[in-house]
Amino acid sequence: MRYGLISDIHGNLEALYAVLSEIDKLQIDTILCLGDVVGYGPNPNECVQIVQERAAVCLIGNHDEASLGRVDLEFFNYLAREAIEWTMRELNEESMAYLRSRPYTHEFEDTLIVHASPDEPRRWNYIVSLEDAEQSFAAFELQLCFIGHSHTPWVIDLNAEGRMQVRQEYPVTFLDKHRYLINVGSVGQPRDRNPAAAFGVLDTQRKEYVLKRAPYDVAKTQKKIRAQGLPNFLADRLATGQ
Repeated sequence: MRYGLISDIHGNLEALYAVLSEIDKLQIDTILCLGDVVGYGPNPNECVQIVQERAAVCLIGNHDEASLGRVDLEFFNYLAREAIEWTMRELNEESMAYLRSRPYTHEFEDTLIVHASPDEPRRWNYIVSLEDAEQSFAAFELQLCFIGHSHTPWVIDLNAEGRMQVRQEYPVTFLDKHRYLINVGSVGQPRDRNPAAAFGVLDTQRKEYVLKRAPYDVAKTQKKIRAQGLPNFLADRLATGQ
């Protein structure tokens, strides 16, 4: 089975279209969304509708939950907060109903998916160090765990002796007695200095994972962000992937 793993779309319709086009070319069997369909970007309802139609599973992310009024906005910086408040006004009833029904985690084929961290998924913790990764590995028992949240793709390989290694090259082939914590990056707001939309492909038959990129019309999304009166920085950052 080949899975397309997408996360952190953040209302960026052009990026989502580009990723889905690549996924279709690759003839992926199943699409899994790791959350944060909305927030930051100008097309929240359209993105929710497409994810609802295309993804077999979609998790809830912290921006999704905040846009439903279920997270204190004081936990967000002022740019994210302003975008969430705008998104709350824009979401229609169908979109809100879909987001409300999303789970925090999902398991399949010795694999866990979660938006932020397997360690207390509802606390939206970030994994930014090997110490964080060690705590996360202790929180699940399956071989693979895929996350999003930080908008930065990476792979951490934990071997049988308990040593961790950050993997930089793709594809990553899964070894027996190794476990893996994998960030699939962001579709709609990459932050690894590459503006192209990021997504992952998991091949369970070949036992490998590869990170993919999909260029999209950044200028079109930027124009829509500014037209909605959202902070200029949310448009500017898309061009540099930061």
